[in-house]
Amino acid sequence: MKLRKVIGLLLIAGLIAGIIVGCAGSESKEQENQQTTPPQTQEKVRPDSIEDTAIYTGRIDNNSVEMELNGSPQAFQLTDELIESWDNLEFAEGDKLKIQYQERENNRPILLDAQKI
Repeated sequence: MKLRKVIGLLLIAGLIAGIIVGCAGSESKEQENQQTTPPQTQEKVRPDSIEDTAIYTGRIDNNSVEMELNGSPQAFQLTDELIESWDNLEFAEGDKLKIQYQERENNRPILLDAQKI
């Protein structure tokens, strides 16, 4: 009878130890996957930029603006630097701008620079 209790306790202790080890191993694998997998929101930006002239239409939201480019409206995402400084540039609707931007796969182009002409 005592032998059964001892064996039962050893089995239970072994199961608990196995569960603890198994859970600890899966957490480290998840952390490894998170560190090695790039985020899905990261877009590929081409190394070449495009310079053009556009007419400023207005701000869409805090992260993007709209301009008329080659006769059609185009939304541009702002870089972090432009998000912070856009209001200080004091562009008015209808201003003609010299812009520099980069096309991106599956996303709006990103505006790198804008200056009044």
